[in-house]
Amino acid sequence: MLAGAGSGKTRVITHKIARLLQAGYAPAQIAAITFTNKAAAEMRERAKALIGARAAKPLVVSTFHSLGVRMLREDGQRVGLKPQFSILDSDDVLSILKDAGGSNDNALARRWQWAISLWKNQGLNSSEVEPGNDDERVAQR
Repeated sequence: MLAGAGSGKTRVITHKIARLLQAGYAPAQIAAITFTNKAAAEMRERAKALIGARAAKPLVVSTFHSLGVRMLREDGQRVGLKPQFSILDSDDVLSILKDAGGSNDNALARRWQWAISLWKNQGLNSSEVEPGNDDERVAQR
């Protein structure tokens, strides 16, 4: 659904959830996904008020990111993740790259990050990369 602020998106979605439950769907079969934590919390509270806390408990009401993390926590081992994997933000990544590359230069660390990202998007791992310059050679390590 795409609509502006205050247009009733959350109300429509929470009422749709209630109708799905009335039609016989199990709460665990329903997911409401949004973009922000604030919107997810609001939707969760409104759903709880509309259908009751017990029915709302198994509903999946979350952001895209939190749903992805939830899925990876539950099934990440199937794709080779350790059960207690960590998610790094961009500042963490820059700090690690600067430490690994022996530099304090943010711009240089970002170039390394872009090279690594490009390789990942191409499905390459470090052993498959042919570095084209010194920056890429450092990033490859």
